[in-house]
Amino acid sequence: MITIKRMSDCTFAEVTKAWNRGFEGYFFPITMTEEMLVQRLGAEGYVLSLSVVAFDDQEPVGLVASGMRMINGRKIAWNGGTGVATAYRRQGLGRQLMAATLELYQEAGVDDATLEAVSQNDKAIALYEQLGYEVLDRLLFWQRTDALPANLFGVKENTAYRVRHVLAGEASMLPFYQSDAPWQNQWQSMRDGEALLVEDEQGHAVGYAMYKRTVNEEGKVASIVLRHCAAQPAHSDADTIMRVALTELYAPHELECRRSTFNLPAAQEQLLRILEEAGFGPSGTEQVYMVKKMKTTEHTTV
Repeated sequence: MITIKRMSDCTFAEVTKAWNRGFEGYFFPITMTEEMLVQRLGAEGYVLSLSVVAFDDQEPVGLVASGMRMINGRKIAWNGGTGVATAYRRQGLGRQLMAATLELYQEAGVDDATLEAVSQNDKAIALYEQLGYEVLDRLLFWQRTDALPANLFGVKENTAYRVRHVLAGEASMLPFYQSDAPWQNQWQSMRDGEALLVEDEQGHAVGYAMYKRTVNEEGKVASIVLRHCAAQPAHSDADTIMRVALTELYAPHELECRRSTFNLPAAQEQLLRILEEAGFGPSGTEQVYMVKKMKTTEHTTV
């Protein structure tokens, strides 16, 4: 018999087993130890009382891991992973898990429920649409893996713009910060990320970028992953501003490493055009960003 419990009512051993069984053979299989999962749930801001685990008798067989943040005065919930054990797939368990999750969102007064799904996963997308989610955008993973030619982005040496490196939280205070980004690209999820501001001659911030860098065992940069890049809306020099940001964040250009984007909205056509001109292209992975407007009558505390 299938029962569904809040993750907060389960042991971490049960959650870990549900996670590993649920994501086995998926597009992005992620095997976790109990210690790794505890660290991930805490670091990325999951809310255990909004997450659920499915059991067949005493055996964990699936889960939905969720989080929630206040963004612009609204409660935004995000689905950080839905997994069902192989033997239980295509039997309606995914729908049961999602229905239970949406009930918890409703109780918590969530305004918008969001999730990302792999574009090729037609069955999952169809299920989410049946539950009231709508596809708002495509999320792109573009990359270039070789060293970059000098001045690839075409920024003039005497440009009037200057770059200042800041904490991600400072960049999030900009009035044009993209607060509706997918949850992993929100500044709260970028504890080990970096940010920069592009400032004009008066010292006013007219653009920003957020990104992550990883290093190899020798301490050298192995990857640079773009999460945000935007100019002040309607700025007459937006193209140059974004080029300045890209030039700085993807440096040093002579270094051969993986430079990429993560969940970059396809709606950012101007930025994508700049990247395409610079030789960036699809890596083979793409997601869709989906949102369900919740009908709430009263906000309660989780």
